[in-house]
This record gives sequence, structure tokens and C-alpha cells, in this order.
Amino acid sequence: MTAEARGREAAARTRDSVAGQRDQDAGELDDVAEVRDLVADERDLAADERDRAADERDQAAEARDRAAEARESSADTPDTGEQVDGESPAQNDRRSAAADRRQASSDRRSGRAARQQSQEDRSGSSTQRDSGSSDRAAAEVDRQTASVDRGNSATDRSAAARDALTGTYLRGPGIALLNEQIQTAKDTSQTLCLAFVDVDHLKTVNDSLGHSAGDRLLRQVAVTISATLGPDSLLFRYGGDEFVCSILGSSRAELTGLLRQISEQLRAGTEQGSMSCGIAELVEGDTFESLISRADTALYEQRRADRWRDI
Repeated sequence: MTAEARGREAAARTRDSVAGQRDQDAGELDDVAEVRDLVADERDLAADERDRAADERDQAAEARDRAAEARESSADTPDTGEQVDGESPAQNDRRSAAADRRQASSDRRSGRAARQQSQEDRSGSSTQRDSGSSDRAAAEVDRQTASVDRGNSATDRSAAARDALTGTYLRGPGIALLNEQIQTAKDTSQTLCLAFVDVDHLKTVNDSLGHSAGDRLLRQVAVTISATLGPDSLLFRYGGDEFVCSILGSSRAELTGLLRQISEQLRAGTEQGSMSCGIAELVEGDTFESLISRADTALYEQRRADRWRDI
């Protein structure tokens, strides 16, 4: 992994960590907002209770006033009720009614204050929920940026694993992928065939036509092999003019037929190249070294005979 790719991976991990913290903070803000809303509901209930008490006091005051008026307006029946502290019953009723009204007014002021406080609580909870929402939005941006960083990191790793000239995997990454293929074949009891490919006469092409012509030939070989074997195959550059290709689930006969097609396409191509191949099929106990070694040996044996006769 390149230093740039490692840096992007580290940045992605940091962003994910920050996003997690933002989500946690947002959850805590929501919890506090929920408590504020509950307190506001309780204050509203208390305010409603005070208003009901005030209404009852006002009703009692009205009843006392009516009773006082009845006493005072009774012309035929003088107010002979027992006086309290020098007050007539009517005066006492009015004084009690005034006290009820004062208490009702006090209850209503307390109710208004409770509602005002509950409104402030709800405003605070709304602000905290907004902050929580902002934190979550920021967390989502962090995660998206982390995803982009990881995508760029993957691109960097892929580019670092590829041969700049042919676009195929380099030897190290290619062998790692071949090992994975071998393990998959063993785990799933599938066949695996591998071909060791040598581009014919590359040195001659370089010496006679220039290295740019040799580079074009190598690219043509790589593109033709990749296109013919398909996306499920593996192809990597083993050396200067050598490639290794393999197909999971393919037989020797199937791979031989595909390599014949590739050879024909190369001879008809713009660079009019050719290649020599050796094929090996995975057997029990094989490692990537033994598999490639057998294919390499088959290549040299094939070169000693007519091309493709023993493939």
C-alpha cells in the first residue's frame, strides 16, 4: 500500500470515529430535549390545575357577591344576621369574594408563569433537537467523505497493483490472487488451469522496431488475453515478456481452445505477434510455485516441438 493510500485509510478511520462521536452527542441532546419536553408537559398540567382552581375561586366569589347583593337588596327583610368583627354577613361575603378573586388572580399569574417556563423548555428542547440533527448531518458528511477516502484508497491500491504498461496485475499482487484462486478451487472441489505465456521474439522487435513497438506488442498480448478469457480469469505479468493466466472451473481442453483463439488473434493483429504457452492443471498438494513451475516446464517442452502440437 502506498503512503498516500495509507493516509487516506487513516483519514477514513478518523472521519468514521468523529461521525460516531457526533451521533453519540446527538443522542444525548435528544435525551435532554425529551426530558425538557416532559418537564414542560408537567408545567402545563400544573398551569391547567391552577387555572381550574382560579375558575372555581371566581365562581365562589361570584356566588358570594350574589349572596351579598341579595342580602343588601332585601328591603323588607333587614340584615339581621350575626355580625363578625363588626361586619354584616353581606360585607363578610364581599370581603371573602374579594379574597377569592385575589387568589384566583394569583393562581392565573402562576399558571401564566408555568406556561411561559414550559414554552422556554420546549424552545430549548427544539434547539437541542436542531443541534442533534446538525450533528447527525455532519456525521453523515463525515461518513460520505470517509467512503470517498476509502474509494480513493482502493483506487490507489489497485493502481499500485497494476503494471503501468499492460494494465495487468504485477507479479506480487498476481501471485496473491492466484493463491486465493487455488484455495477456492480446493475448498469447492473445482478445477483450475493455469497457462505460462511467453511473448515470442520481443527482444527482436525491440531491437529492430524500437521499444515502443515492443511495448505495443506487450499491450496487445495483454488486452487480447484479458478479452478472450473474460472477467472471471486472472492475468498478471510475471516478467518482462512473460505472463501467467488462470481460470477457475476450466479444463485443460477449454483453456487450450481459448489460447488457440488468442494466438490467431495476435497473428492477425496490428502488431502481428505470437506467443508460446505451457499449461498445467491443479492437482492435490499443489502450491502456486509448483503449478507455475509445471506450466513453465510445459512451455519449454512445447517450444521444442511445433507450436500448439502438444497443448
